[in-house]
Amino acid sequence: MTDQATRSVSDWLASAHPTPATARQEWTRHGLALLPTGRVFGAVRIGAAIIHAAAQSGDPGTVGAYLARTLGGPVIHDAYAASVSYYVLVPPGTCAHHNTPDAQLLTPGTTWLGVPAPHRTARPGPYWICPPRHREDHCPPTGIDAVIRLGRRRAAGPGVPDPVRPDLDGIALECRSLLDGAPARARTLSLDDAVVRTLRCRGHLMVLLPALQDAEARLEADDPARSRTLLGVTEAHRQLGLDSAAEDLSQQYAHAQRLARCCVDTVRLLHTLGTPTASR
Repeated sequence: MTDQATRSVSDWLASAHPTPATARQEWTRHGLALLPTGRVFGAVRIGAAIIHAAAQSGDPGTVGAYLARTLGGPVIHDAYAASVSYYVLVPPGTCAHHNTPDAQLLTPGTTWLGVPAPHRTARPGPYWICPPRHREDHCPPTGIDAVIRLGRRRAAGPGVPDPVRPDLDGIALECRSLLDGAPARARTLSLDDAVVRTLRCRGHLMVLLPALQDAEARLEADDPARSRTLLGVTEAHRQLGLDSAAEDLSQQYAHAQRLARCCVDTVRLLHTLGTPTASR
């Protein structure tokens, strides 16, 4: 993609943010910007099990080629944990019928998505497995429907591996280490260290949030645990929606701690709900 095309795509994606300059700053600082869905683009979160079954591979190169061929539009792979979810960008106002745990339209207007910088096409962290090519580049809803149908049909057959599960205990252990002995540790950190810890915790929370949403979707409407789960989902969205950039070390470290505390609370709730965890 040419520099001019990259700038055009950047301007288009940044226009989703109430203050586009904030999105550009987050891309420069962190390579990732939180953008609200529903205005410039919608986003359908699709579980890795469906995508990999449809592509008949979990290899990123093979999956990327398959999605480029079948969807022909921008797709984000959330790779903070191995192969957790794919986020497919769709035209605003479409795909509302996708409302299941394995394929769900992010709630327009209230859900913010971690969007990689246009040039970010490889790990670590979320990246474009199929980057946008121009302004208003969306995946066709009919193509998404076809991929989901195919993936579900193939996933129902023998020999398809289970979806990768988040390592709940590993996430909790790392986040607790940020909270234990916090005052002493804060004095030894640089601002760059605090930024890295903030990004790590944000990445963990982005992995935990879909698992919590899936757990909530499985609960009956009158289940007493549902209200606690909805509160957990709301708090995770709130923490991810906060501006992660700070020039002051103490403010940056405090933000990392808030994210870590939210991750620990979310893991505790997921354990209470009986969510399976990755083998360690």
